Formats: sequence, structure tokens, C-alpha cells
Amino acid sequence: MSRDMERLRAAQTLAEQGMAHHRQGDTIAAERLYREALALDPEAPDALHGLGVLALERGLPAQAIALIGRASGLRPDHALFTLNLGHALLARGHFEEARAAMRAATLQDPGDPRAHAALAGVLEQLGRLDEALTAARTALDRVIDSSAIPGTQALAGRAASALGRWPDAVSALSRAVAENPADAASWHGLAVAHAALGRSDEAERCFREVAALLPDDPAAIANLGGRLWENNKLDEALAALRRADALGPPTAETASNLGLVLLALGHLDEAERRLAEAARLAPDRAGILVNHGTALLELNRFDDAERCFAEVEHRHAGTLDAERARFNRATLLLGTGRFAEGWAGFEARHAVLGRSPSALPSWDGGPLDPSVPLLIEAEQGLGDVIQFLRYVPEAMRRASIVLRLPDPLHRLARDSLPSECRVIGPADPEPGGAVRAALLSLPLLLGIPEPFFPGAYLQAEPGRTTGLIGLCWSGSPAYRFDRRRSLPLAQLAPLAAADRHFVALQPDRLDETPPEGMALSRSALRDLADTAALIATCSLVVTVDTAVAHLAGALDRPTLLLNRFGGDWRWRRANRDAEGRSLWYPSVRVLDQDEPGSPERVWIAVIERAAAMLDG
Repeated sequence: MSRDMERLRAAQTLAEQGMAHHRQGDTIAAERLYREALALDPEAPDALHGLGVLALERGLPAQAIALIGRASGLRPDHALFTLNLGHALLARGHFEEARAAMRAATLQDPGDPRAHAALAGVLEQLGRLDEALTAARTALDRVIDSSAIPGTQALAGRAASALGRWPDAVSALSRAVAENPADAASWHGLAVAHAALGRSDEAERCFREVAALLPDDPAAIANLGGRLWENNKLDEALAALRRADALGPPTAETASNLGLVLLALGHLDEAERRLAEAARLAPDRAGILVNHGTALLELNRFDDAERCFAEVEHRHAGTLDAERARFNRATLLLGTGRFAEGWAGFEARHAVLGRSPSALPSWDGGPLDPSVPLLIEAEQGLGDVIQFLRYVPEAMRRASIVLRLPDPLHRLARDSLPSECRVIGPADPEPGGAVRAALLSLPLLLGIPEPFFPGAYLQAEPGRTTGLIGLCWSGSPAYRFDRRRSLPLAQLAPLAAADRHFVALQPDRLDETPPEGMALSRSALRDLADTAALIATCSLVVTVDTAVAHLAGALDRPTLLLNRFGGDWRWRRANRDAEGRSLWYPSVRVLDQDEPGSPERVWIAVIERAAAMLDG
């Protein structure tokens, strides 16, 4: 054997020994052996590559490119050399060159998952997300245990999320957090993906994981608070958002969410201040400005609220937020007695609520040939439907009516409306050849802007009037602002008296018992026809703002409405007479909270006034 051959073999042996030390983490010994190998053979590719990898690990990408580039030139088909050259180019910021090198590595050794994973990473940075997702999936297909290429599941999840492929994102990110439960970024991405799929509880669970991993990170705590708000867990949301606010500098998102939670809990003054702060921090965020206007409206600051809504309509015309502003301004107009303009703006609710457009042509309010049915479709809550049913007889003067109603109203509507009005359910097919109209659009279509009451327009089964007082103290807790309109049964203790007997007009709440001294009976209520029949036997109804108030009013039964401060447009002062009776339902007298504040405090005076009326 020649002396040159011996020297080359000795150099290779030293390089291999250096590689062994390198794998074991002994970089000092590895570097010494690599350099000894190069002293014997300046073109020893493994030694050049090893020194280049050491340079890359030490944050010297330019040196790494030079060394690994020489090694790769000596062995141009060596996939690992090409791959590490790509890593060095990427570290230097040469993204396209890095992509080309990593792509070459995948062709040189298609079975190596590391090359596909690296290619996926650089493609993600280049914004080529479809290709990044494909490369990540290829890498994962090449290994039995994806933890062998850490971060690839997370990368696949990020790419899928960016592409809006939410089921794929959930699948990849679920594996990523299973492999690395401390990966807060993947937990966050998984939360966002679950939220996009409407899996609110799963999103909350993932945001809780992020907050547990990053307990002092204001963004992590704020994200959890925002999700708790979305899930209507108001007390937890308030605590989380206050903590986020205390942990870091103010942000528009945290201030806005905090303001909304405070609004839902009845702390209107602080809610308005927080939403004003959010608007100052993000003056171009139309949604925040709409929310600020809503808080001003709830505080009865009508001029300020209208300016907010008008600004959004002007500056953000054509957007969904502009339609939200138009709709909210419409409720302000209706609540302040500007009905004609209010009904026109009220049509913005269709865009705000995301109603799917019907294939049926829309009715313009004019007379129809009797052979052309008019399909009138209910919308929003049961109370809204009851209120607007008064317009159906007038519509029947102009068209043959088919009325689509929620199931709880069917029996009551059939008993109350003229027999020529056909009532169908939400799942029933549309009548052939029909035109359509939304129930809440009838004031506009019929040209009847002012509130009116046609007399009792709903009919209950005849029953004997008793001395019972109908009582409804809470609505559905799913309603975002239910904490402001509903109250605990125990808080109605001042209404109790030895000679008074109450009957519950709401679904049974087994978790609540009547306060001491209150005689309260309960009845099984199948639908609103049953509720109407029970109301018809009562000498008086006392209720908060739920469908029961509308039902009692439509039956023309004496009613006291316990109303939150601000509250719904139809109960505001411009919708009442001088004695506080509703223009929509003259038998309903509205008792307002006198000021904003925590529900526990501001209901006291309202309940005392109601008790005094019962005594009188």
C-alpha cells in the first residue's frame, strides 16, 4: 500500500472517530480529530462536513456554508451533506437556496424523513403552505414514530391552519401536543383550530393548557379569558381578563373583551371605560368601536352612541361591522321613537345574523294574487315572534299567508290566528310558487312605522281567573346578557305575603327554592299554549324581560315588567306612555332599574316598587 493511501485511510479513520465523538456530544474532541484528519487530507469530506456542522451549531453559518459546501462538492450525491448545507443556507437567511438544497436532499435519499421535514420548514417560511404541508406529511409517512423528527407534526398543523384546513390541523396538532405536552404554541394552535370548527369546549380546554404552561404570560391568560367569554363563563372570564390586564401593558383585545364581560355582568360604567380604552388603542378596529357604541347605548348616552355607529358606517362601508353598526343604530332609533328610519336600518340584521339567502323572491309589501302564497318566516327569539305576530292579520289583507314558526308557538298560533293562515314548522318544505318575507320586516313592508296594539291578538284556552300571580324571574342562561335581565328567585322575597299565591310561568328550576313566606306552585308547561292558558288564569303577571312578558302583553293581561337599566329597545321610554305603559302592550307596565350597577344592588329598588304596587 502506498504512503498516500495510508495517509488517506488514516485521515478517514480520524474523521470517523471525530464523528463518533460528535454524536456523543464531545465537540472538543470531535473538532480536534476533524482537524487532524484535514492535516493528513485537506479534502477529507467527512472531516470538512463535521467541522461545518460544528460551525453551524456554534452560530457561524457563513463558515458552515464554506466547509459543508466543499464537502458537498466532493460528494455531490451525499444527501446528508446536501441537507446540512441547506440548514446552513437557511441560518444565513438564504431561503430560496436553502429550499433548493433541501429539495435536492429529498431526491438523493427519498426515504430520509429528515430531509422532507427540513424542506417543509423552509417552505413554511417562504409562505408556500400547500407544499409545506405535503412535505411535512411525506416526512411523517417515512417514520414509525413521528417524535423522531420533532416539530414536524406542529409544522404540519401550522400549515394546515394557515390554509384553513381545520380538521387536518386538529389531527396534526393533537399529535404534536401528545408528543410534547409542554409545547404551548401547539396547544394554542389546537385551540384556534377547535374554535374554527365550532368545538368551543375543546378550544377552552386547550387554552387552559396554554395558560397553565405560561401562567405569567398576559397573552395566554387573555386568550383564555376571551374563550371563557365566548363560552358564557362570565365570572371566570372576568377573573382571567383582569389578571391578563394586570400582567402586561394594555392591549385593545384584552380591554375590549374585558369591557364586553363587564357589560354582560351589568357593570356598565366600567365597561364603557374599558371599551373606550380599546377604541383608543385600536382606532381602526371597527368591531371595537361598535362595541363601544353598544355600551354607550346601554348607558342611555344616545347621542354619543349614534356618533359611534355613524362613524363605523361611514369609515367602514361595505363591511360586516358597518352592518352591525347600522343594525345597532336602528335599535337606538326604534328605542328613541324614530320608527320610520329605525325599521329601514333594522333590515341590517339579516347580514349581522348571517341568514342564508332564500331562493324565493322577496315580497315588496304589495297585494299578491291569491294563488301566490306569501311565506312569512319567524326569526330571532320567541318574544320577538310574539311581538310581530300582530302584523300577520294586516299582511293577510294583501296575500295568502303561510307562517313558518318555531315549534313551541304552533298550537298557540293555530288557536289564535285566522284559520286561513297556514302554520308550518322550521323543517317543513317551502310552499310552491311562494314569495317570502321575514316576520320582523313586516312594519317596513306594510308601511306601519308606529307602535300599535290591535287588542288581544293571541288567544288562550278559556279558564277560570284566579287570584294567582304569575311569576317569571329568569330567562335562558344561554343568552349573553341573561345575568342582567334575570335574577335569583330569592331576591323576590319582598313580593311574598300571606295572602298571595304565585305560579311559575317558566320551566322548572329545581336548583331554586322560593324564599321564606312565598307560596309558589309550579306547572308542567309543554309549549307556549300551555303558558298562555296559565297566564289567562292569573290576576297579574310579574316578569323579567323574556317571552313571558310578550305573551302576557299579547293576551292583554295586567303585567309588571322588571326591566334592566338600558335594556331592549321596545321597552325604552319612547315606546311607553306617560304612565310607563308599553305602547306595544298597554297592559304591561315597565319598572326600570334607576341606575347601572351590579344586578344584586340595582334590582332592589325595582322589586320594592313592584311590592308596593302589589300592596296597593
